[in-house]
Amino acid sequence: MQFAPAEIVGHAVETPSFISLLEIHKDLKELFLEHQEALLDGDLIQAGHRLEEFERALLDHMQKEEDLLLPVYERAGAIPGGPPVLFTGEHKRMRELLAGFKQALSSLEQNQDGRKRGILALLDRQATFKNLMEHHDLREANILFPALDRVTSEAERREILARCGADPS
Repeated sequence: MQFAPAEIVGHAVETPSFISLLEIHKDLKELFLEHQEALLDGDLIQAGHRLEEFERALLDHMQKEEDLLLPVYERAGAIPGGPPVLFTGEHKRMRELLAGFKQALSSLEQNQDGRKRGILALLDRQATFKNLMEHHDLREANILFPALDRVTSEAERREILARCGADPS
């Protein structure tokens, strides 16, 4: 977890930051990579399990962002390059892409012929998803999280971070 240092009576203390949520993003990326590794191994059952695990974690995280973070973010006012609808729009697109991946994986399980090419086609489609996730993470790291840090008190940050599943200590 990352914290911004602050000086209080000559002692360094750690102030929680929304940047710490990037650890959750890192964990999500790892789950998705495990799904893709299973695809490369041709283990469609394991790939499906990992995709389901990733989807559950991602949907939970996106819901928390939409329910807890974006309402607070609106206090920051209009921020160029970062209207709340941009974040929710990206979430919607990620959900759509995930639904397509699940459908493609199901088709691969049904069709033994052309399985390798089907896996390659799925991995190609997933490259678009990973690119979207990368841009989304950067937008959050550079726009959303700093704005949230700016408009919240330390106590509010701790409370929201705890509700988001981050360690606010």
